[in-house]
Amino acid sequence: MISTHARGLLITACGVLIISPDGLLTRLIVADHWTMIFWRALLLSFGMWMVLGFTHPNRVWRQYRTLKGAGMLKVLAYSLGTISFIFAITHTSVANTLIILSTTPLFAAIISRVLLNERIDPRTLIAIALVAVGIAVIAAGSDDRPGSRLGDMVALLGAFFLACGFSFVRRFPESSTIAAISCSGLLTALLVLPLASPLSVTQSDMGYLLIMGIYMLPIGLALMFIGPRYIPAPEVGLLLLLESVLGPVWVWLALGEEPGMNTLIGGAIVLSTLVMNTTWALKQRRGRLLAELQRV
Repeated sequence: MISTHARGLLITACGVLIISPDGLLTRLIVADHWTMIFWRALLLSFGMWMVLGFTHPNRVWRQYRTLKGAGMLKVLAYSLGTISFIFAITHTSVANTLIILSTTPLFAAIISRVLLNERIDPRTLIAIALVAVGIAVIAAGSDDRPGSRLGDMVALLGAFFLACGFSFVRRFPESSTIAAISCSGLLTALLVLPLASPLSVTQSDMGYLLIMGIYMLPIGLALMFIGPRYIPAPEVGLLLLLESVLGPVWVWLALGEEPGMNTLIGGAIVLSTLVMNTTWALKQRRGRLLAELQRV
């Protein structure tokens, strides 16, 4: 029989694998980024509503009612994160976008210091400094493509907004995260509607958008939220880094979009730093648990 820990690893890994082609599908869509954001967000809102119907039958609207007051901060953070992600990935490479977005846990540590008064470990401060160097290396190589450096900056902004969303999850646990993502999709669609051309999408574009909004994102996100119930946060962080590796691989295999040398060097700095930081955190956690068991 599969252990609880193994179940958590499997569920989270499946979620990451399902969501990893997101960058590739975004690249295949020819619609402008505002139109893409509109349909992606609207379909995601509907998809997450279906997830709520499956996980909380007969209690769907009760989940939405948990978003009253401070819970709406989650909605706003996820909405701005979605806009930033699509803008970034349509202006810079998929590799740049996903590597920069992988810094979200470090932003979350800084935000948690403000919201939850949590101490930032020295190792995390060192990791933040090294990651900043890696991002600077990536940005230095973004001059070859028009608007690429702007895309890098917006990806960094997206990491900040997503980190806010994760911090709000901890600060306001009583509000439903899945409902917040669903509402954020609707809010995002309304925000970009004046800039979008919803009726201009082609049949193939709509097919990709339906795959993203109805299948890939809702199921992937749901699994990525369920998995952490069974495994510690550092292990979740390591598994989430798989998307930063797999996403560019799918785009390279399908479209031949090769990461530049700066992206490879900067990405190596960022990802290796994050792996070492989360691995060390996991060792510290296990050490504390062992010490507690010895005292019992």
